[in-house]
Amino acid sequence: MSRSIREDRRAFLRRVQAVIAGGATYALMPQLELVGRAFAAEPLPGNDYKALVCIFLFGGSDSFNMLIPHEAAEHAAYLTSRGGVFEATTNPFGLGYARDALVQVTDTGGKTWGLNPGCAAMKPLFDAGELAFLANVGPLTVPLTKDDVVRRLKALPPYLYSHNDQQKLWMRGHTNRAGVTGWGGLLGDRVEASNLGLQSLPPSISISGSNLFQFGQTTLPFAMSSGGAATINRFRNNGNNADRIRYESLRGIIEASHTPIMQDQYAVIGESAINLNDTLRVALDPVNGGDIATVFPTGSNIASQLRMVARMIKASRTSAINHRRQIYYVSLGGFDTHQNQMAANGHGQLLRQLSEGLAAFRAALAEIGALNDTTAFTMSDFGRTLNSNGNGTDHGWGGVQLVMGGAAANGGALRGQQVWGGYPLLELDGAQAVGRGRMVPTMSVNQMGATLAQWFGLPAGEVSTIFPGIENFGSSKVGFLG
Repeated sequence: MSRSIREDRRAFLRRVQAVIAGGATYALMPQLELVGRAFAAEPLPGNDYKALVCIFLFGGSDSFNMLIPHEAAEHAAYLTSRGGVFEATTNPFGLGYARDALVQVTDTGGKTWGLNPGCAAMKPLFDAGELAFLANVGPLTVPLTKDDVVRRLKALPPYLYSHNDQQKLWMRGHTNRAGVTGWGGLLGDRVEASNLGLQSLPPSISISGSNLFQFGQTTLPFAMSSGGAATINRFRNNGNNADRIRYESLRGIIEASHTPIMQDQYAVIGESAINLNDTLRVALDPVNGGDIATVFPTGSNIASQLRMVARMIKASRTSAINHRRQIYYVSLGGFDTHQNQMAANGHGQLLRQLSEGLAAFRAALAEIGALNDTTAFTMSDFGRTLNSNGNGTDHGWGGVQLVMGGAAANGGALRGQQVWGGYPLLELDGAQAVGRGRMVPTMSVNQMGATLAQWFGLPAGEVSTIFPGIENFGSSKVGFLG
């Protein structure tokens, strides 16, 4: 067996142990083919730390009700398309917000915008240049106009308006139908060699379970919960007698010598998986400085997930983990608002959870000195129709996403307090609208992803390997990150 194959197998086994430690055994079988494959990635230059945090909003967020036109004529067009201002008794079918109900912000060019009332906690971030919006983003194979779509003059992304398929396109970063990898996972493949500390911990860490976004060709995501690394329940040497018996039996299996060689390697994997979880629990222990002081909202799943991300970032920058590049994944569901969109517990409440969670996350990053080293961003299945179906909205296409990080004016990379891209006039039959105000995107998912990946350290010459089709667009880098 050649040295390269031996080294590759060791690296593969490290990844498998992380999968088992995180409880993600579902990921094992597709990756067995990696044994014997050589790695080509070299460590990135320098010794800096960077983290990407993907916040996936499942169901397709009505993001044109997150960032809303505020200038009078544009807001009037918005209200017409949305059926007027929602009022439970006099206009229950309306989807709009009154202009004076919006949280007003002003971009660097002096244009005013309105945030959803639930997004009040985003205003200080936007005003400080720590939040930017990306307008009318969605999956595209090539740039499209409304005429291209209506007359079918150019290729459209496959399976438009389908939840599962559009989620996959966002997570893959391109519109090819086939593919079992996500752009976050492929980015993890590229940067893994830069993480010279706790090598059994992959660069991709999910606080929200299985996801295509973090699956690479040679790296797998490590799964943990908002409570921390997994524990092996009822297998403890300090528990009751039954727990000790189970623990000793498990240790006996792990410590035994097996044949053939791969059976012995699986025992090594089990041992290392236990050790990895133990290492993370120690690193996250408040006694060892693994907690944070920032107060997060209670009763909010997304806030709890982001709190764990902040704790992991803090621990990962210490000698206990010593990683330079990490990709985190969290999620929030409930955005498929076909019904009761404007209810008190509807879309506005989801945006409030997101907004307040982001504000706390920003404070935590500042507390641990990682604000300028972390970029968080949203993705979602699709936007939604502008007009009502009678009680909510239906599946759309382009929508608004947000990016949060350290402001360029304060040493970060984010050119915030701006709305990047072409925010469309919100008319049902406007220049970019097809069918009930579904917006044809003017910024592609792969342009958005490629910009984030290049900030993360991906060389410009390698962008097309992760984002195939990027060459169809004018630039692989949108200006929201320096």
